[in-house]
Amino acid sequence: MVYSEDLDAVISMVLMADPVSLSVVRQRFRRWLGNLRWPDEEIDDVVMAVNEAVSNAIEQIHPSEIGAEVRVAARQYAEPDGGRRVLVAVAGGKLWRPEPAGFRGQGLLMIHSCMDDVGVSREHDGITMMMTSAKVPPLPREA
Repeated sequence: MVYSEDLDAVISMVLMADPVSLSVVRQRFRRWLGNLRWPDEEIDDVVMAVNEAVSNAIEQIHPSEIGAEVRVAARQYAEPDGGRRVLVAVAGGKLWRPEPAGFRGQGLLMIHSCMDDVGVSREHDGITMMMTSAKVPPLPREA
């Protein structure tokens, strides 16, 4: 994996753990991926997955964690064959609510269907979801 030195290849934001933040993350990711000339159908998949991951983080943060934040960061990278992917991290909340009985987990299934790889880690400072997009073609070389 080859990381770009281009600062436009990176996006990072800290959002309040509030449902209003969802529209902000969708708008910023859609614009960022558009600037990277990502294929439209793949933009939709990444935006839906990131939206769901942020939504899950917001819903699961324990009510006692006043002023909690959700951190989102992503980076475009190139594979040896020139194909491109984005790696996205969504992190938030030191204290998470226990999952209710009968938890369906449909959001996680949707995230898995939109991204090539998904992992969740629980650390002392919170939970982080890492997602890797499907590979898209390299940008055409400019003449």
